[in-house]
Amino acid sequence: MAIEDRREKEKAWRRELILKSAIEIYTEEGYHATTMEKIAQRAELSRATLYLYFRTKDEIFVHAIVSLSEFFHELLKDIYDRRFVLKDTILEELWKSFQKFYFHDPKTINATLYFHQSQMIMNLPEELRLMLDRTGSKNYEMLWKIMEFGINEGYFVECNPKTLAEVVWTSFLGIIHLENSKKAMGRKNHLDITWALAYTILSKGIIKKE
Repeated sequence: MAIEDRREKEKAWRRELILKSAIEIYTEEGYHATTMEKIAQRAELSRATLYLYFRTKDEIFVHAIVSLSEFFHELLKDIYDRRFVLKDTILEELWKSFQKFYFHDPKTINATLYFHQSQMIMNLPEELRLMLDRTGSKNYEMLWKIMEFGINEGYFVECNPKTLAEVVWTSFLGIIHLENSKKAMGRKNHLDITWALAYTILSKGIIKKE
């Protein structure tokens, strides 16, 4: 392996380690308790090295969110690319992709929900706000294109595909919010049961009757 290739791999590895360390501290201690010093310690890097990669903790969090969002985009793109194969099972596959997205990295998803609060977004520098907006818009566009396909092919009821995309996506996010609140209160988790019921109810309202 060439020296330049090795250096690039080391940089990528350190970058991922920094993102992971920040999310772990956020999960354990919360946003306000997370500091650049703690992130450096968790990643076993000097603060000087950390600042070579990122300038602020918000920049680290946003990059972690964008990285996860790109993973989600690949899941959505895969469904859209296979839309003519999936046909009338496309809503079921979409719901499964949501779950796959969540279980891939639930800690970063929780940070994502926190950062998408209006006050957090307002306090971010414009550069970071644009990063979040671009990645979110890209996924929303892919989602409503899936909805549009289902409507045009007669699998889904006639409605605005963009509105339908919002209904399906916010249904999923609402369940995560609820379960996070229950977890924080020490209550029993019913995530799988709730997801299953939500899909049943959504499918009855969205899937077009024969």
